[in-house]
Amino acid sequence: MKGAPPESGQSIPTASHLIAFVVLTFLLSWPIWYASGVLLMITEYSLDSRWLIAQVGVLAPSLSALLLSALIGRRLRWNALRILLIQLLPLAVPGLLISSNGPSGVEALDSISAGLTLLIALVVVFFFSSFNRSLLLPATGTRPGLADTATLCLSLFLFPALFLGAWVLVNSLGGSFTISSGSDGPVAFLRLLVTAFAFNLMLGGSLGEEVGWRGFFLPALLARYGPLMSSLVLGIVWALWHLPVDWAGGFGFGGPAAVIFRIVWTIPLTIIFTWFYLRSRGSLLVALFLHTSINVLGALGFSMIAQATGVLTLINLLVAGWIVYRWSARNHQ
Repeated sequence: MKGAPPESGQSIPTASHLIAFVVLTFLLSWPIWYASGVLLMITEYSLDSRWLIAQVGVLAPSLSALLLSALIGRRLRWNALRILLIQLLPLAVPGLLISSNGPSGVEALDSISAGLTLLIALVVVFFFSSFNRSLLLPATGTRPGLADTATLCLSLFLFPALFLGAWVLVNSLGGSFTISSGSDGPVAFLRLLVTAFAFNLMLGGSLGEEVGWRGFFLPALLARYGPLMSSLVLGIVWALWHLPVDWAGGFGFGGPAAVIFRIVWTIPLTIIFTWFYLRSRGSLLVALFLHTSINVLGALGFSMIAQATGVLTLINLLVAGWIVYRWSARNHQ
């Protein structure tokens, strides 16, 4: 159940490369986040110049992966450059426009910013889709898998469906069953949903992280370890990478409790992501959809979202447990 072998002429990243990836990712992200000032306004922030600077730090996992990929495999330098240009495109086009206006959130984007966000998001989806047969995984030099329609749909709707189940449960125990973004009617809600998805795909962490986590780190780990060990290592690194954000109050509360919750939240999530990675044979588009489908939920104004997120964590633990059981059963066949 390990990752696909590299194509001829491409070396698998060594243990030193993996350590370098982690160190470089942290060194790029944390100073930028602190210097931008965004951590001082984490509970009430606007999409201004500080937010835009912080996005460079969000790109760190992918930037680190692309740099090491270009150094490890000479044939992958052009591949790394093309991915880099795609990653910088959202910052250079909608990002600059959005930050110049400084809206309070996605719901406050003007029509031009929203339209550009959607347009560039379509470019990003096309680039990472099966239509782009020249795209290679930064770690192995192999082509990402062609995810079938069922897997793509599942990557879009699994976490929203699980969240809705958790949300219905917590609200049935005394909540209000309200979604603030739906107060203006279904058309306005659908418009916000599409815009928020496009925004979070490009500027909410998905694009900046997944080329690094699932395009470089995970396949390199899978070349050495089984899916469970690979997921545990990646999950811990992914969780601790968020430490400055969580400590400052990224979950609505900060300090050690937030860091611990992040680890408990991230490890089962990583196991589920790894299952999708293996099922889709390394599709980065599936990873982008999974990541975005989670991040977009916070932009829609669900009542009792903190409680629902807690229940979702328990559901994710159950799903991850089932996946680990299946992996174990397969290894003993």
